[in-house]
Amino acid sequence: MSAARPLPSFASRFPEALSWYRDKLVLPGEAGETVSGQELLAGAAARLMARFAALHPDSDRRALVSMWSQWHFGALVIPATAAILLGERDLPLELDRVAIVPQEAGLTSAIVICDAGASRCADGDPFTPLFEGHVAPLVDLLAGQFRVSPRLLWVNAAQIFEWTLLQVPAEHTDPQALAMARLRLERRLEPSGQRNPMNEAVRYPVEQGAPVRRRKLCCLRYLLAGVADCASLCPLHADCASAASDAA
Repeated sequence: MSAARPLPSFASRFPEALSWYRDKLVLPGEAGETVSGQELLAGAAARLMARFAALHPDSDRRALVSMWSQWHFGALVIPATAAILLGERDLPLELDRVAIVPQEAGLTSAIVICDAGASRCADGDPFTPLFEGHVAPLVDLLAGQFRVSPRLLWVNAAQIFEWTLLQVPAEHTDPQALAMARLRLERRLEPSGQRNPMNEAVRYPVEQGAPVRRRKLCCLRYLLAGVADCASLCPLHADCASAASDAA
């Protein structure tokens, strides 16, 4: 079996600012240990979380799950968003159609998708498989199984998504896909009428005459010993302890 490999359709055009994530979204191959999305939904998430928790004994469970989700969304959302913006294909990103390659510590190292996708549907939203098909069921799983705020997990995903949009030169993207991406962050309500959990996940308050990029909710990483804080990105970076109740 050949080694797992990046998607050839966009790897050569991947922005330099995102080069570390070029190999995070891969096609099937010899990738060592993998955990399918279906296994994750069926109980494997607890085993991966236990491996991660071993690095941070006695840490707050919410902080552990939040950090695990940020690693996962980094490996998923960043390369998937770049691929969607730079390519012309609909990718099979749904949670029950992918597998993850975990590190020894249980964190997601890469996402394996079954194939390079199909030609993009002109009338569809290319981000539906990513968010409705993957992020939404994973948030539901983690929130329900580990009693973590779904608002916190959605902000984790949306903050990474918003950052990725800033890294991909707009002139190189599919204009329609870029417009749909921005709409996901800007609209207050979903087409179903429900509140959009990605809306205003990142804000830009003006401090000392300049806008500062800042999360809507603290990710709780300050509760993990030895993990660096996120400085000005944290909404309560001067007093993060008070963020626990907001993210609960």
